[in-house]
Amino acid sequence: MNINGVRANKIINFYSDIRKQDKVSAAKKSSDSIEISPLGKSLSSYSIDDKFESNDKRIEELKNQVSNGTYSRDAKLIASKMLEAMKK
Repeated sequence: MNINGVRANKIINFYSDIRKQDKVSAAKKSSDSIEISPLGKSLSSYSIDDKFESNDKRIEELKNQVSNGTYSRDAKLIASKMLEAMKK
């Protein structure tokens, strides 16, 4: 009776082949991507209300008022808005 042993190099080759296949399959995986359509891009210029359109102008006005020292707000209005924000 003749019994042949398992050769170590066959086992090593088997596992190295599996590793190579895993590396190839990992490289083939695709990534997700998203792209906004031209229509979506054109709709971004519109807003529900006009508050956002004149935002840059309003910021410049406020900067000028602060630098000139003419900016003033009602203290009661500020306090009431702060309380409303705290309640939320």
